[in-house]
Amino acid sequence: MVNTTVALDDEDVPELVDVAGSYDHPESMPLKRVPITIVTGYLGSGKSTLLNYVATQKEKKIAMIMNEFGSTADIERALTVRDGQSIYEEWLELDNGCLCCTVKDNGVAAIEKLMEKSGKFDYILLETSGVADPGPIANMFWLDDALLSSIYLDGIITVLDAENIVKSLEDVTEDDQSKRGQKSKAEEVLPRISTASIQIAHADVIILNKCDRFVTRPSDLEAIKARISSINSIAPIVESTYGKVDLSKILDLRAYDGTIDNARLSSSKELANGWHDHRIATIALGFDKTTQEQEEKIESWLQHVLWEYDIDGTVVEIHRTKGRLMRDDNSRQTRIIQGVRDTYDIVDLEGESPLTVDDLDMNYGKLVLIGKNISYELVSKSFSDYVDITVKQI
Repeated sequence: MVNTTVALDDEDVPELVDVAGSYDHPESMPLKRVPITIVTGYLGSGKSTLLNYVATQKEKKIAMIMNEFGSTADIERALTVRDGQSIYEEWLELDNGCLCCTVKDNGVAAIEKLMEKSGKFDYILLETSGVADPGPIANMFWLDDALLSSIYLDGIITVLDAENIVKSLEDVTEDDQSKRGQKSKAEEVLPRISTASIQIAHADVIILNKCDRFVTRPSDLEAIKARISSINSIAPIVESTYGKVDLSKILDLRAYDGTIDNARLSSSKELANGWHDHRIATIALGFDKTTQEQEEKIESWLQHVLWEYDIDGTVVEIHRTKGRLMRDDNSRQTRIIQGVRDTYDIVDLEGESPLTVDDLDMNYGKLVLIGKNISYELVSKSFSDYVDITVKQI
């Protein structure tokens, strides 16, 4: 959540027609931010196939940014804009190299500059490299509202190859680790995990591609879905063939806002009876409505876990955090917790009255952690003792 700078040439971007028209006093108009979705997935999962399918749909004018590793320090990036009829292509060069490992300034500001110069887009899709860790990229675009950015992070989509995902989950290579950049404190001591596992852990929606190969083996497909849900039980799994999906399931998710869908925090029932990987897992806690003092303790506990990589002396690394807090007073205030790695936010629930919340059977708090080296016993005891609240497994 930092301010940005950019060094782009005026001639780098094609001029597009502004179909939305112009205003005599644009500074007086409210800022309409463009959503950006990060599309990640292991090599060969079908990310490009998905983007090609999305490009054929005429519902939105979408800017697609392809992000692949190059062979030199100055890595060129292709920007392809499809409006259903025409294709405009220019090359975007970032001075500090690959988008997945550059500083926040260049990545965000370069895209903001493109949005400013090349016309009006409804949406941005950013395809990452197959070995990219989506966490740092997500934090790059998850900006504070006060910065008045023209773009905002809508969600992370992880595309998986149903035929090869089980093998990919076990594919832990030093090469993949090194391409993700400097290791965190936890990575120095914890067992390595696969790139595929990290990409699943960060997902807001998972697209399981090539499901047509399992028409005669439905039980095998269900076992694969259970394995995926054991890593991330809160991301819905959308089955796909040749990247064809209902766009409403992957666009306009508002996954980092204080929406009622984020407050519900539905999780997969497959988790309880599915795979259990000690290296990375989803832990979900339920707890009673909280006082203001308890909410302050929850935030303090969360800060320690995220920033110190520690739960009661056990080294951990949290990749994704979600939660809701229900206030135990007359206000019955509901707040939403969102986090990616060591960055988190707590925001008020949008546009819903306390009565509506009660009607939705959301009368208790919830915290979900997706990360490395965590267990229900470890998390629940530490959380319960520190906050002084009774928890239950959900």
